Amino acid sequence: MKQIFAGEVYEILPLSNGILFSYCIDSTEDKEIVVGYKMISFENGRMTDITKNVYLAAKFGNNYNTIIKHCDNYITARSIVLPSGKILLFSKDGIAKLIDTDSTVTWQGNLTYRSFTATDIAIHKHSLWACFSDCNALLRYNLSNMREELRIGGKSSPFDKPKSIFLEGDVATICNKGSKKLTQINLETYAVLNEHDFPEEVLQYTKAANHRFVILNSGLYIL
Repeated sequence: MKQIFAGEVYEILPLSNGILFSYCIDSTEDKEIVVGYKMISFENGRMTDITKNVYLAAKFGNNYNTIIKHCDNYITARSIVLPSGKILLFSKDGIAKLIDTDSTVTWQGNLTYRSFTATDIAIHKHSLWACFSDCNALLRYNLSNMREELRIGGKSSPFDKPKSIFLEGDVATICNKGSKKLTQINLETYAVLNEHDFPEEVLQYTKAANHRFVILNSGLYIL
């Protein structure tokens, strides 16, 4: 593991030839945060500054100006483009919205479990998966009606305050703030495949090309 950026990093966005990430430049006494954006190219290994618009287009698509009006915080919001072209938008307050190609909201609801809100979402085949940090659980929802179908974890759980989820094929990689581990689980067999320990809380994991990255409290790292 090697640190490639020191500081408070909010999010990594994988690209075909690199990654983008947002980070804290500064914060004021009034708790206003100045956010910066950078790109790392796999072609030359360089890290360069990028504009906010480049970051938003990578995260929300070319119609980002309209999409971001539907979320309270574009940094913490999660955006997933579905095969139909619709966008599933998830805000950290637990509200999920399905936005059509003409920018109209066709569905809206709260992703909650035992009165707690989800911390992250991912799409696997025809299902929506959400992790609930306060409940140590993953829940599966049917995308057609957004009804809960399955739960992994709970009182007896392989997770410890699951913060975020990353999918590659049938394998979900969960970042656990509590245990400071990455936990990989097969979403077809529900078998825990392996775990990876970290010296700090692990906040996000992503993979771009053959490169793997994590966000820890101290910054951005490549594995």
